[in-house]
Amino acid sequence: MRTGLCTQQPARFGTFLLAVGLTALLCVGGIAACAADDDAVRPLVDEIAPAVEAVEAELGGPQQYFEINATPQFVNLFVAVDGATQVRAYVFVDGELGPPKPPEAAEGATFEASQLRFDPDDVLDGVAEELPESDVVVFSVVGGPGGMVRYGAVVESTEGGQLDITLSPDGAVESVDAL
Repeated sequence: MRTGLCTQQPARFGTFLLAVGLTALLCVGGIAACAADDDAVRPLVDEIAPAVEAVEAELGGPQQYFEINATPQFVNLFVAVDGATQVRAYVFVDGELGPPKPPEAAEGATFEASQLRFDPDDVLDGVAEELPESDVVVFSVVGGPGGMVRYGAVVESTEGGQLDITLSPDGAVESVDAL
């Protein structure tokens, strides 16, 4: 079973991420609708590393994450707490780490930041090549089975449809599902 914002999640953790994800998509959708044709809406993928550094500095060292995702406005970090039975969400906006949300029940696979193997400059290039008339509204990194890390993107077409795209670390499109 895949976990994360853009996919099926375990019931308890999935509801939390779905609410956060839908809020992010609604915010991004408004911006995407107002953007000029030559203004590409892209998630702040290059802000993931500084966001992780901020969380780990705040918490005193490496953490386990259920998910990290980036939108065009901010980075969300879902930190596993209490033996990965709960999640505490942080938001990183304009170079600043906001206060954590209260912990909520969670389950699912986790990963450490040391497992991240993508290049923020290239990871969305495959999507841009294959879907040039679409906007990437969320980029996500999600813990998978056996310690795997999964990369994905939610793409919104100019026609209004959305796709859930699984990416390789180098940005190659591995699979596409309609949302």
